[in-house]
Amino acid sequence: MAGTSLRTIGLSMKNADWANTPQYSITEFFTIGRVLNSIPDGDSFLSQIELVKVHARSLEDFQNLGDGSPASQLMKIREVNVDTETISIVMANLHGPFFRMLRGLENVWPISPTNWEKGSGILVTVYGEQPTLRTLARRSREIMKTNKILFTLSSPKTEFFVEEIPDRRRETVKTAISMGYYEYPRRCTQRDIADRLSLKQATVSEHLQRGEMSIMTSWSDTM
Repeated sequence: MAGTSLRTIGLSMKNADWANTPQYSITEFFTIGRVLNSIPDGDSFLSQIELVKVHARSLEDFQNLGDGSPASQLMKIREVNVDTETISIVMANLHGPFFRMLRGLENVWPISPTNWEKGSGILVTVYGEQPTLRTLARRSREIMKTNKILFTLSSPKTEFFVEEIPDRRRETVKTAISMGYYEYPRRCTQRDIADRLSLKQATVSEHLQRGEMSIMTSWSDTM
């Protein structure tokens, strides 16, 4: 991989769209799932996952599901590391159309943040080689037609693109990054950014939209 260009992209599905998929049924057992780490394992990924339970018996109820359950088809638990009344940490295989497709590509890996939250949606962050991520983006659109693909602001090239944005717009984008606006779930709102910079919220919204457009256009041009 020497000399190759690496990128990080996030693929997210809003809650309204995710709720229309069979895999959303996993939220009947775990309202939040956070993937802590992952390694390739056969035709899927073996991941350590932190799960926030709906109730104390959620883990047991999930493990008693039959193989035909949509929730069990998304995640198959191999080992339980921690189990309390509210949280479980497990080693599990992630399956489903997206993860099978991802596993079939070379030199791409799911990384943190990869998580789901009932009421917010689901996010998968992937790190890998630039050409393969282009294939990933195309195939993911075919698999999840309602998802919105997001390009994160964490690749080496992106910081260069941020520096190329006009001064005031650049300051707004950098402030948004530092305040966690682009994290999932978001740690601030546009109103918070506006208060920090003593700007109107409408101005912040315009700066962010134009800044994001400049960054994503530049990012796409390098792919």
